[in-house]
Amino acid sequence: MKKAEINPFDSESANRNEAFREMRAESPIHETEGGQRFVVSQKAVEDGLKSVDHFVGSFGDVGQLAEEDTLMAAIPEPRHGKVRKLFNSALAYNHASQIEPFARSYSAARLDDTLARAARDGEVEIMETFARRIPSAVIAEVLGIPNDRIDDFARWSDEVLEIQGQEDRENAPIASLHAEFARYLDEQIQIRMDSADPPNDMITRLLNAEVDGERLSRRAVLTQTLFLIIAGNETTRNLIGNVIHRLAEDPSRYERIRKDRALVPVLIEESLRLDAPVQLLARTCTEDIEIDGVLIKKGDRVLHSIASANRDENVYPDADQFRLDRPKPRDHVGFGAGPHICPGAFLARMETQVAVETLLDRVDKIELASGYVWDPNPVFWALGPRTLRVTLNPS
Repeated sequence: MKKAEINPFDSESANRNEAFREMRAESPIHETEGGQRFVVSQKAVEDGLKSVDHFVGSFGDVGQLAEEDTLMAAIPEPRHGKVRKLFNSALAYNHASQIEPFARSYSAARLDDTLARAARDGEVEIMETFARRIPSAVIAEVLGIPNDRIDDFARWSDEVLEIQGQEDRENAPIASLHAEFARYLDEQIQIRMDSADPPNDMITRLLNAEVDGERLSRRAVLTQTLFLIIAGNETTRNLIGNVIHRLAEDPSRYERIRKDRALVPVLIEESLRLDAPVQLLARTCTEDIEIDGVLIKKGDRVLHSIASANRDENVYPDADQFRLDRPKPRDHVGFGAGPHICPGAFLARMETQVAVETLLDRVDKIELASGYVWDPNPVFWALGPRTLRVTLNPS
Protein backbone atom coordinates (compact mmCIF):
# COMPACT_ATOMS: atom_id res chain seq x y z
CA MET A 1 0.00 0.00 0.00
CA LYS A 2 1.33 3.44 -0.95
CA LYS A 3 0.61 6.49 1.15
CA ALA A 4 -1.77 7.88 -1.48
CA GLU A 5 -3.95 4.81 -1.09
CA ILE A 6 -4.21 4.77 2.70
CA ASN A 7 -7.61 5.09 4.30
CA PRO A 8 -6.98 6.68 7.72
CA PHE A 9 -10.39 5.49 8.90
CA ASP A 10 -9.61 1.80 8.31
CA SER A 11 -7.65 0.29 11.20
CA GLU A 12 -7.54 -3.05 9.37
CA SER A 13 -5.98 -1.86 6.09
CA ALA A 14 -3.39 -4.28 4.78
CA ASN A 15 0.18 -2.91 4.87
CA ARG A 16 -1.12 0.15 6.73
CA ASN A 17 1.98 0.47 8.88
CA GLU A 18 4.20 0.42 5.79
CA ALA A 19 2.19 3.33 4.43
CA PHE A 20 2.60 5.16 7.73
CA ARG A 21 6.38 4.74 7.51
CA GLU A 22 6.40 6.24 4.02
CA MET A 23 4.30 9.17 5.20
CA ARG A 24 6.47 9.87 8.25
CA ALA A 25 9.58 9.84 6.08
CA GLU A 26 8.11 12.46 3.77
CA SER A 27 6.30 14.84 6.13
CA PRO A 28 4.77 14.89 9.63
CA ILE A 29 1.41 16.04 8.22
CA HIS A 30 -0.42 15.07 5.03
CA GLU A 31 -3.76 15.81 3.39
CA THR A 32 -6.35 13.10 2.78
CA GLU A 33 -8.59 12.82 -0.25
CA GLY A 34 -11.39 14.12 1.94
CA GLY A 35 -9.43 17.29 2.70
CA GLN A 36 -8.50 16.52 6.31
CA ARG A 37 -5.00 17.09 7.63
CA PHE A 38 -3.54 13.73 8.67
CA VAL A 39 -0.86 13.92 11.38
CA VAL A 40 1.54 10.95 11.49
CA SER A 41 4.73 11.71 13.47
CA GLN A 42 4.77 11.43 17.25
CA LYS A 43 6.12 14.95 17.70
CA ALA A 44 3.42 16.48 15.52
CA VAL A 45 0.67 14.43 17.19
CA GLU A 46 1.87 15.42 20.66
CA ASP A 47 2.24 19.08 19.70
CA GLY A 48 -1.23 19.12 18.18
CA LEU A 49 -2.92 17.38 21.10
CA LYS A 50 -1.21 19.66 23.60
CA SER A 51 -2.35 22.79 21.73
CA VAL A 52 -5.79 22.72 23.33
CA ASP A 53 -6.41 26.42 22.74
CA HIS A 54 -6.17 25.88 18.98
CA PHE A 55 -8.26 22.72 18.54
CA VAL A 56 -11.58 21.30 19.60
CA GLY A 57 -12.47 17.62 19.48
CA SER A 58 -14.97 16.56 16.86
CA PHE A 59 -16.00 13.65 14.67
CA GLY A 60 -18.88 15.77 13.35
CA ASP A 61 -19.25 19.44 12.47
CA VAL A 62 -18.25 21.82 15.25
CA GLY A 63 -21.01 24.10 16.52
CA GLN A 64 -23.96 22.22 15.03
CA LEU A 65 -25.28 21.01 18.37
CA ALA A 66 -26.51 22.91 21.40
CA GLU A 67 -24.02 22.75 24.25
CA GLU A 68 -26.23 20.42 26.29
CA ASP A 69 -26.01 17.95 23.40
CA THR A 70 -22.28 18.43 22.82
CA LEU A 71 -19.98 15.67 24.06
CA MET A 72 -17.36 16.77 26.58
CA ALA A 73 -14.55 16.17 24.06
CA ALA A 74 -16.11 18.66 21.62
CA ILE A 75 -16.76 21.53 24.06
CA PRO A 76 -14.22 24.27 23.31
CA GLU A 77 -11.91 25.80 25.88
CA PRO A 78 -12.09 27.34 28.40
CA ARG A 79 -15.42 25.69 29.26
CA HIS A 80 -14.10 22.29 28.21
CA GLY A 81 -11.57 22.29 31.03
CA LYS A 82 -14.24 23.16 33.58
CA VAL A 83 -16.51 20.32 32.47
CA ARG A 84 -13.54 17.95 32.27
CA LYS A 85 -12.78 18.59 35.94
CA LEU A 86 -16.09 16.95 36.79
CA PHE A 87 -14.92 13.77 35.06
CA ASN A 88 -11.43 13.99 36.53
CA SER A 89 -12.76 14.25 40.07
CA ALA A 90 -14.70 11.00 39.73
CA LEU A 91 -12.17 9.06 37.66
CA ALA A 92 -8.94 10.18 39.31
CA TYR A 93 -6.83 7.79 41.35
CA ASN A 94 -8.29 8.49 44.79
CA HIS A 95 -11.84 7.72 43.60
CA ALA A 96 -11.20 5.12 40.92
CA SER A 97 -8.91 3.09 43.18
CA GLN A 98 -11.88 2.52 45.47
CA ILE A 99 -13.47 0.53 42.63
CA GLU A 100 -10.59 -1.95 42.43
CA PRO A 101 -11.93 -4.45 45.02
CA PHE A 102 -15.19 -4.60 43.10
CA ALA A 103 -13.31 -5.06 39.81
CA ARG A 104 -11.31 -7.95 41.26
CA SER A 105 -14.36 -9.68 42.70
CA TYR A 106 -16.32 -9.25 39.49
CA SER A 107 -13.42 -10.41 37.28
CA ALA A 108 -12.98 -13.53 39.41
CA ALA A 109 -16.68 -14.36 39.02
CA ARG A 110 -16.50 -13.88 35.26
CA LEU A 111 -13.44 -16.13 35.08
CA ASP A 112 -15.40 -18.84 36.93
CA ASP A 113 -17.88 -18.86 34.07
CA THR A 114 -15.12 -18.61 31.45
CA LEU A 115 -13.25 -21.62 32.81
CA ALA A 116 -16.46 -23.65 33.09
CA ARG A 117 -17.29 -22.98 29.44
CA ALA A 118 -13.73 -23.76 28.36
CA ALA A 119 -13.83 -27.07 30.23
CA ARG A 120 -17.15 -27.94 28.62
CA ASP A 121 -16.39 -26.89 25.05
CA GLY A 122 -12.60 -27.16 24.81
CA GLU A 123 -12.34 -23.46 23.99
CA VAL A 124 -14.12 -20.23 24.92
CA GLU A 125 -14.97 -16.89 23.37
CA ILE A 126 -13.25 -14.84 26.04
CA MET A 127 -14.46 -11.43 24.88
CA GLU A 128 -18.05 -12.49 25.53
CA THR A 129 -17.49 -14.25 28.84
CA PHE A 130 -14.79 -12.05 30.35
CA ALA A 131 -13.16 -9.08 28.62
CA ARG A 132 -16.15 -7.11 27.37
CA ARG A 133 -18.10 -7.48 30.61
CA ILE A 134 -15.53 -6.00 32.99
CA PRO A 135 -15.67 -2.38 31.67
CA SER A 136 -19.47 -2.39 31.68
CA ALA A 137 -19.57 -3.56 35.29
CA VAL A 138 -16.94 -1.08 36.45
CA ILE A 139 -18.52 1.94 34.77
CA ALA A 140 -21.89 0.94 36.24
CA GLU A 141 -20.25 0.89 39.68
CA VAL A 142 -18.73 4.35 39.09
CA LEU A 143 -22.13 5.69 38.06
CA GLY A 144 -23.94 3.99 40.93
CA ILE A 145 -26.17 2.01 38.57
CA PRO A 146 -27.33 -1.53 39.42
CA ASN A 147 -25.01 -4.02 37.76
CA ASP A 148 -27.90 -6.17 36.59
CA ARG A 149 -27.93 -3.98 33.46
CA ILE A 150 -24.29 -4.37 32.47
CA ASP A 151 -25.08 -6.67 29.55
CA ASP A 152 -27.46 -3.99 28.30
CA PHE A 153 -24.72 -1.35 28.71
CA ALA A 154 -22.39 -3.29 26.43
CA ARG A 155 -25.12 -3.92 23.87
CA TRP A 156 -26.45 -0.37 23.96
CA SER A 157 -22.95 1.07 23.58
CA ASP A 158 -22.35 -1.04 20.48
CA GLU A 159 -25.68 -0.05 19.02
CA VAL A 160 -25.10 3.67 19.60
CA LEU A 161 -21.73 3.53 17.85
CA GLU A 162 -23.25 1.60 14.97
CA ILE A 163 -26.01 4.20 14.59
CA GLN A 164 -23.59 7.09 15.02
CA GLY A 165 -21.44 5.67 12.23
CA GLN A 166 -24.25 6.13 9.73
CA GLU A 167 -23.58 9.12 7.52
CA ASP A 168 -26.92 10.83 8.20
CA ARG A 169 -26.57 10.48 12.01
CA GLU A 170 -22.99 11.72 12.47
CA ASN A 171 -24.10 15.08 13.86
CA ALA A 172 -27.19 13.89 15.74
CA PRO A 173 -27.34 14.39 19.53
CA ILE A 174 -26.12 11.25 21.25
CA ALA A 175 -29.18 11.27 23.52
CA SER A 176 -31.43 10.88 20.47
CA LEU A 177 -29.63 7.87 18.97
CA HIS A 178 -30.94 5.13 21.25
CA ALA A 179 -34.30 5.66 22.97
CA GLU A 180 -34.03 2.67 25.33
CA PHE A 181 -30.53 3.62 26.54
CA ALA A 182 -31.45 7.30 27.01
CA ARG A 183 -34.70 6.46 28.78
CA TYR A 184 -32.98 4.16 31.28
CA LEU A 185 -30.32 6.73 32.17
CA ASP A 186 -32.88 9.52 32.37
CA GLU A 187 -34.77 7.41 34.91
CA GLN A 188 -31.55 7.07 36.91
CA ILE A 189 -31.12 10.84 36.82
CA GLN A 190 -34.71 11.33 38.01
CA ILE A 191 -34.17 8.95 40.94
CA ARG A 192 -31.29 11.12 42.16
CA MET A 193 -33.19 14.34 41.60
CA ASP A 194 -36.10 13.02 43.68
CA SER A 195 -33.93 11.67 46.49
CA ALA A 196 -33.34 13.62 49.71
CA ASP A 197 -30.06 11.72 50.12
CA PRO A 198 -28.80 10.66 46.68
CA PRO A 199 -25.77 8.36 46.42
CA ASN A 200 -22.35 9.96 46.04
CA ASP A 201 -21.80 8.69 42.51
CA MET A 202 -20.90 10.17 39.14
CA ILE A 203 -24.46 11.04 38.13
CA THR A 204 -25.08 12.86 41.42
CA ARG A 205 -21.79 14.73 41.03
CA LEU A 206 -22.79 15.90 37.56
CA LEU A 207 -26.20 17.03 38.82
CA ASN A 208 -24.76 18.99 41.74
CA ALA A 209 -21.69 20.48 40.10
CA GLU A 210 -21.61 24.06 38.86
CA VAL A 211 -19.83 25.31 35.75
CA ASP A 212 -19.47 29.08 35.43
CA GLY A 213 -21.88 29.49 38.34
CA GLU A 214 -24.63 27.34 36.84
CA ARG A 215 -25.56 23.70 37.19
CA LEU A 216 -25.58 21.48 34.11
CA SER A 217 -29.02 20.96 32.63
CA ARG A 218 -30.67 17.58 32.95
CA ARG A 219 -30.13 17.04 29.23
CA ALA A 220 -26.41 17.88 29.58
CA VAL A 221 -26.05 15.37 32.43
CA LEU A 222 -27.70 12.73 30.23
CA THR A 223 -25.38 13.56 27.31
CA GLN A 224 -22.19 13.38 29.37
CA THR A 225 -23.29 10.19 31.16
CA LEU A 226 -23.93 8.51 27.81
CA PHE A 227 -20.52 9.70 26.60
CA LEU A 228 -18.78 8.34 29.70
CA ILE A 229 -20.40 4.91 29.41
CA ILE A 230 -19.75 4.50 25.70
CA ALA A 231 -16.18 5.84 25.79
CA GLY A 232 -15.29 3.76 28.85
CA ASN A 233 -16.85 0.61 27.47
CA GLU A 234 -15.41 0.75 23.98
CA THR A 235 -11.84 1.73 24.72
CA THR A 236 -11.28 -0.44 27.79
CA ARG A 237 -12.90 -3.48 26.19
CA ASN A 238 -10.50 -3.10 23.27
CA LEU A 239 -7.53 -2.66 25.59
CA ILE A 240 -8.32 -5.78 27.63
CA GLY A 241 -9.00 -7.76 24.46
CA ASN A 242 -5.77 -6.61 22.82
CA VAL A 243 -3.71 -7.54 25.89
CA ILE A 244 -5.28 -11.00 26.12
CA HIS A 245 -4.68 -11.48 22.39
CA ARG A 246 -1.00 -10.62 22.85
CA LEU A 247 -0.75 -13.20 25.63
CA ALA A 248 -2.64 -15.91 23.73
CA GLU A 249 -0.71 -15.47 20.47
CA ASP A 250 2.59 -16.19 22.23
CA PRO A 251 2.37 -18.68 25.15
CA SER A 252 6.01 -17.99 26.05
CA ARG A 253 5.06 -14.35 26.69
CA TYR A 254 2.33 -15.47 29.08
CA GLU A 255 4.71 -17.81 30.86
CA ARG A 256 7.31 -15.06 31.22
CA ILE A 257 4.77 -12.73 32.81
CA ARG A 258 3.52 -15.46 35.13
CA LYS A 259 7.07 -15.76 36.42
CA ASP A 260 7.56 -12.00 36.72
CA ARG A 261 4.37 -10.12 37.53
CA ALA A 262 6.24 -6.84 37.60
CA LEU A 263 5.94 -7.05 33.81
CA VAL A 264 2.13 -6.74 33.85
CA PRO A 265 2.14 -2.89 33.72
CA VAL A 266 4.78 -3.01 30.97
CA LEU A 267 2.64 -5.47 29.01
CA ILE A 268 -0.31 -3.07 29.22
CA GLU A 269 1.74 -0.04 28.14
CA GLU A 270 3.28 -1.87 25.18
CA SER A 271 -0.20 -2.92 24.08
CA LEU A 272 -1.38 0.68 24.42
CA ARG A 273 1.52 1.71 22.20
CA LEU A 274 1.39 -0.96 19.52
CA ASP A 275 -2.35 -1.76 19.63
CA ALA A 276 -3.84 1.56 20.68
CA PRO A 277 -7.58 1.04 21.33
CA VAL A 278 -8.25 4.48 19.83
CA GLN A 279 -6.44 4.69 16.52
CA LEU A 280 -7.04 8.34 15.70
CA LEU A 281 -8.36 11.50 17.34
CA ALA A 282 -10.32 14.02 15.30
CA ARG A 283 -9.94 17.74 15.93
CA THR A 284 -11.09 20.95 14.30
CA CYS A 285 -8.65 23.86 14.24
CA THR A 286 -10.08 26.98 15.90
CA GLU A 287 -7.10 29.31 15.28
CA ASP A 288 -4.24 29.16 12.77
CA ILE A 289 -1.25 27.31 14.17
CA GLU A 290 2.03 25.86 12.93
CA ILE A 291 2.66 22.25 13.95
CA ASP A 292 6.15 20.87 13.33
CA GLY A 293 6.70 23.33 10.50
CA VAL A 294 3.30 22.80 8.83
CA LEU A 295 0.58 25.48 8.88
CA ILE A 296 -2.85 24.33 10.07
CA LYS A 297 -5.56 26.88 9.28
CA LYS A 298 -8.67 27.78 11.22
CA GLY A 299 -11.50 25.45 10.22
CA ASP A 300 -9.21 22.62 9.08
CA ARG A 301 -10.29 19.14 10.14
CA VAL A 302 -7.28 17.36 11.64
CA LEU A 303 -6.84 13.64 12.23
CA HIS A 304 -4.11 12.78 14.73
CA SER A 305 -2.98 9.24 13.97
CA ILE A 306 -2.28 7.58 17.31
CA ALA A 307 -1.50 4.38 15.40
CA SER A 308 1.27 6.03 13.38
CA ALA A 309 2.70 8.16 16.19
CA ASN A 310 3.12 5.13 18.44
CA ARG A 311 5.20 3.39 15.76
CA ASP A 312 7.45 6.34 14.97
CA GLU A 313 10.92 4.87 14.35
CA ASN A 314 12.48 8.17 15.42
CA VAL A 315 11.19 7.52 18.94
CA TYR A 316 11.08 3.73 19.34
CA PRO A 317 13.82 1.20 18.52
CA ASP A 318 12.22 -1.78 16.76
CA ALA A 319 9.05 0.27 16.59
CA ASP A 320 6.91 -2.52 15.12
CA GLN A 321 8.04 -5.12 17.66
CA PHE A 322 6.16 -5.97 20.85
CA ARG A 323 8.80 -5.63 23.57
CA LEU A 324 8.65 -5.98 27.34
CA ASP A 325 11.99 -4.26 27.92
CA ARG A 326 11.33 -0.70 26.79
CA PRO A 327 13.03 1.72 29.22
CA LYS A 328 10.11 4.19 29.29
CA PRO A 329 7.03 2.04 28.69
CA ARG A 330 4.57 4.92 29.20
CA ASP A 331 6.26 7.01 26.52
CA HIS A 332 3.39 6.77 24.03
CA VAL A 333 0.20 8.59 23.05
CA GLY A 334 -2.19 5.67 23.48
CA PHE A 335 -4.35 7.81 25.78
CA GLY A 336 -3.67 11.07 23.96
CA ALA A 337 -1.39 13.80 25.31
CA GLY A 338 -1.46 17.12 27.11
CA PRO A 339 -4.25 18.62 29.23
CA HIS A 340 -6.91 16.65 27.35
CA ILE A 341 -5.37 13.22 27.93
CA CYS A 342 -8.05 10.58 28.52
CA PRO A 343 -9.58 11.22 31.98
CA GLY A 344 -10.30 7.50 32.35
CA ALA A 345 -6.70 6.39 31.79
CA PHE A 346 -6.12 5.27 35.38
CA LEU A 347 -9.41 3.38 35.46
CA ALA A 348 -8.67 1.61 32.15
CA ARG A 349 -5.18 0.62 33.27
CA MET A 350 -6.53 -0.64 36.59
CA GLU A 351 -9.27 -2.74 34.96
CA THR A 352 -6.80 -4.26 32.52
CA GLN A 353 -4.25 -5.06 35.22
CA VAL A 354 -7.00 -6.69 37.30
CA ALA A 355 -8.13 -8.76 34.30
CA VAL A 356 -4.58 -9.97 33.54
CA GLU A 357 -3.78 -10.76 37.18
CA THR A 358 -7.04 -12.68 37.50
CA LEU A 359 -5.94 -14.86 34.60
CA LEU A 360 -2.43 -15.27 36.01
CA ASP A 361 -3.85 -16.42 39.34
CA ARG A 362 -5.85 -19.28 37.88
CA VAL A 363 -4.69 -20.12 34.35
CA ASP A 364 -1.47 -21.96 33.61
CA LYS A 365 -1.62 -21.51 29.85
CA ILE A 366 -3.64 -19.54 27.31
CA GLU A 367 -3.51 -19.98 23.54
CA LEU A 368 -5.49 -18.92 20.51
CA ALA A 369 -8.03 -21.57 19.55
CA SER A 370 -7.23 -23.67 16.51
CA GLY A 371 -8.45 -21.93 13.36
CA TYR A 372 -9.06 -18.59 15.05
CA VAL A 373 -8.64 -15.67 12.65
CA TRP A 374 -8.35 -12.09 13.90
CA ASP A 375 -11.89 -10.72 14.12
CA PRO A 376 -11.71 -6.93 14.50
CA ASN A 377 -14.07 -4.56 16.21
CA PRO A 378 -15.94 -2.85 13.34
CA VAL A 379 -15.81 0.66 14.86
CA PHE A 380 -13.71 2.67 12.41
CA TRP A 381 -11.60 4.57 14.95
CA ALA A 382 -10.97 1.59 17.21
CA LEU A 383 -8.65 -1.40 17.32
CA GLY A 384 -9.53 -4.51 19.25
CA PRO A 385 -11.01 -7.99 18.83
CA ARG A 386 -14.75 -8.32 18.37
CA THR A 387 -14.41 -12.00 19.25
CA LEU A 388 -11.43 -13.89 20.64
CA ARG A 389 -11.54 -17.70 20.89
CA VAL A 390 -8.91 -19.23 23.17
CA THR A 391 -8.06 -22.41 25.02
CA LEU A 392 -7.29 -22.27 28.74
CA ASN A 393 -5.44 -24.65 31.03
CA PRO A 394 -6.55 -23.90 34.61
CA SER A 395 -4.06 -23.98 37.48
